[in-house]
Amino acid sequence: MKTTIDIADDLLRRAKKAALDRGTTLRTVVEEALTRALGPGMDEVASLRTVTWPPGVDASDRKVPADAVLRMIARDRASPLDDPARRVRRIGVASTGRGRK
Repeated sequence: MKTTIDIADDLLRRAKKAALDRGTTLRTVVEEALTRALGPGMDEVASLRTVTWPPGVDASDRKVPADAVLRMIARDRASPLDDPARRVRRIGVASTGRGRK
C-alpha cells in the first residue's frame, strides 16, 4: 500500500544510506524497522500447539495408519469427560482436584 509520511531529514538520510550500504531499497529498510518496532504479524507467529499422533510414539516412527488414528479419536470421544486417563491423554497431566478449601 502506498502512503505518505513525514520523516525528519536526518532520519531519512540515515535510512537511505542504510539501504545503499545493504544493497536494498528504502522501502525494505522502513518495513524491517517497523516490523522490529511492532513485533511479528499474526501470520508470522508460530503455532502454540504441536500435535503428534499417537501420543508417546517415538519421533522416528511417525507413520500411523489412518484407521488407527480414527480408532484413537473414537476411543477418546467415548471416554467420559471426568476420566483421569482421558485428561492425561488429552493434556498430559491428571487433574489435581476441583479446588482448594
